[in-house]
Amino acid sequence: MGAPHCLKNPPKVALIGGGFIGPVHAEALRRIGVEVAGILDITPEKARPQAERLGISKVYNTFDEVLADSSIGAVHLASPNNIHFEHAKKALLAGKHVLCEKPLAVSSKETAELVKLAAERPNQAAGVNYNLRFYPLAQEMHARVKRGDLGRILSVTGSYTQDWLLLVDDYNWRVEPDGHTNLRAIADIGTHWMDLAQFITGRHIQSVNADLATFHPK
Repeated sequence: MGAPHCLKNPPKVALIGGGFIGPVHAEALRRIGVEVAGILDITPEKARPQAERLGISKVYNTFDEVLADSSIGAVHLASPNNIHFEHAKKALLAGKHVLCEKPLAVSSKETAELVKLAAERPNQAAGVNYNLRFYPLAQEMHARVKRGDLGRILSVTGSYTQDWLLLVDDYNWRVEPDGHTNLRAIADIGTHWMDLAQFITGRHIQSVNADLATFHPK
């Protein structure tokens, strides 16, 4: 959303969500010297074992408690899709830096509001975690296209192949049929491909035409 900031003294981070991707954030932050000072999950009881395993000193009871903590300068949102908008908006209004897992929200109206809020706060870093563009090969492809090594780009093809959740007894909140979290193919993994295609080519997607099908109904 907002421009990246390079901070000599990085703010302490509160991690929102200790499930699938939350520990990955904690590990990545530690590797670059950023302290993960607290964690919030669905309940404190669920958060405590993760806090102990990840070496996080504080467990929060509510998101408002996170925002009221003056020692926290940034929040990493690794929570379910349907609460990204609410948490990102509250954090921006509270003056915190925000890094949100994708999708940023569940509608273009919500994402537009967050982009506007971030633009109005140039001293706050705000972004969505499209991590694939930072892979060395993706950076190399981006640089080659930018230099003109590939000439004029006429067509781009690609795929995002994943076998996670393939088995009949696999379960995750992403497959709940509630219209908010159930955004698997497009918003959860397809969005990575779209971001990567735009980053490498330097072009922006103007419109989308999609054929959707379910190959494994159970």
